[in-house]
Amino acid sequence: MIQDIGLRLVIGLVVATLIQVVVPDEFFLHFGSNPLLQMLVILAVAVPMYICSTGSIPVAAALIMKGLSPGAALVMLMAGPAVNMASILVVRKALGTRFTAIYLLVIVGFSILFGLLVNAVGITVSPMPGRDACCAPEAMAPGAFRVICSIVLTIFIIFALTMKLFNKFTHKEAAPDTTVYTVEGMHCSHCEAAVERAAGKVPGVESAKASATRKTLVIKGQAAEADIKAAVENAGYSFKG
Repeated sequence: MIQDIGLRLVIGLVVATLIQVVVPDEFFLHFGSNPLLQMLVILAVAVPMYICSTGSIPVAAALIMKGLSPGAALVMLMAGPAVNMASILVVRKALGTRFTAIYLLVIVGFSILFGLLVNAVGITVSPMPGRDACCAPEAMAPGAFRVICSIVLTIFIIFALTMKLFNKFTHKEAAPDTTVYTVEGMHCSHCEAAVERAAGKVPGVESAKASATRKTLVIKGQAAEADIKAAVENAGYSFKG
């Protein structure tokens, strides 16, 4: 799991840190006390951009501390990962303009609805402490539990990303009855499992092993390439031979 989300989580934490440092305190209060206006501003930024569902969590927390309402933060967490320019273009090409418009309206409409419900419930977040409080000695030293969790998470991320990079540039010789195919479109372990399941159902396949980092599918057996291609493409991935 850390191999799948580690890099995006690091990017999200870096962006959240920059927001904490660069954005003035209570920045979003300049848009007024109207939470709907805050949601529209967030949508204008989040919809065209790609926002990772994992990396956006610390970003949303940082924005709340700067005055963003919890409902507007929820709008970013819901609409941001689901809608971006790349996905809009793909959906429009595959399903047409009319369905794309419905797709956008449903996601944006329900994210705003749930954002307004969150604000109506009255969920509040403790405000950002003042500069003097942040600089106090007791505020600068986090608790032992947080330090241990941070160290463990850092070790996991470093190890996972190192192994991911190592696997990407390490190539093993194929066995005599093994064929290595190139498959594009895999991004995580779930994609690998989907490709392996699809290829494993092809007659003649003894075993299938997919790698998202290497973009490969290793097939053991005497299955026909055309059958492997059909299975992979039916699963939604690009077979390159």
